[in-house]
Amino acid sequence: MKFFIFVTVAFLAAFIVQEFIPAFEWAYSSRILLVHITFLAVAVAVPFPAMLLYALIGGFIWDARHHIPIYPPEATAGIFTQAELPFGFTIFIFGLTGALIQGVRPLFRKGRWELPVLMIGICTSLGLLLEYLVISFHRGGLEIPVELWWKLLMSGLFSALVSPFLLLLLSRLGARSRLRSKNSYRRHNYDGDAI
Repeated sequence: MKFFIFVTVAFLAAFIVQEFIPAFEWAYSSRILLVHITFLAVAVAVPFPAMLLYALIGGFIWDARHHIPIYPPEATAGIFTQAELPFGFTIFIFGLTGALIQGVRPLFRKGRWELPVLMIGICTSLGLLLEYLVISFHRGGLEIPVELWWKLLMSGLFSALVSPFLLLLLSRLGARSRLRSKNSYRRHNYDGDAI
């Protein structure tokens, strides 16, 4: 139980810290998407139903913070059209990328982090690409500039560089929680998805 409380507090703290992380102009205005990285690190550490709950919470908070309506030039005060990304689309992206990263969860549980770190970088870039494709579809034209590919690559690299620190923190906390649960009396010794 302490593990899930700590994970929830760390996930919510990532939203606060994200506001203070600047964009790197030298890296095609890429930024460290700490909320996405934290969600994906949590998604590889918790069972599937808990990952879906974190996707719902994280996607809702992210959309509530960044959902920007479009004001057309001919609109009067207070009249706006629908935003380019529908509200709740980040929940879908978090759920999709979380389901992908759940596939490497057994490796994370065994202490092998190479593929989870790589998958966190790929899933971050995939989420950004999906957002761009939906925005392009909404605008009615698909233009893929070279700078977009560099921005996706740099965001994925930044995610892969930051994720081992979060994975280390989660694995150490999970190991402490597991030690305490192993010392308590159990009738059955099935570890299942328990951390």
